[in-house]
Amino acid sequence: MRKSIALALAVPLAASPLLIVGPASALSTVKEVKLENSIRRGFKQQAGKSVTVNCPSKVTWVKGKIFYCKAKAADGTKYRIQVKLGNEAAGNLRWKVVA
Repeated sequence: MRKSIALALAVPLAASPLLIVGPASALSTVKEVKLENSIRRGFKQQAGKSVTVNCPSKVTWVKGKIFYCKAKAADGTKYRIQVKLGNEAAGNLRWKVVA
């Protein structure tokens, strides 16, 4: 049986942005490891659960873009996490558990 959990986090990480910037002609990408760590910390703080998180690699940063990560708790419960990208310069994004 799935347990419902309501978690969401807006992440303004200006001091530690979740993006990789390449040459001026290249597009920025989300740093998947930093995002996964942010989601892990959010789960622990908000729900008291430790989870493993897997996000896609090489996601191009486009404001408003939505993509999904997966999380799994020690008890086997699986979660689908929606990530929505915001302001690239500030490294803003939002994530929430959707299933």
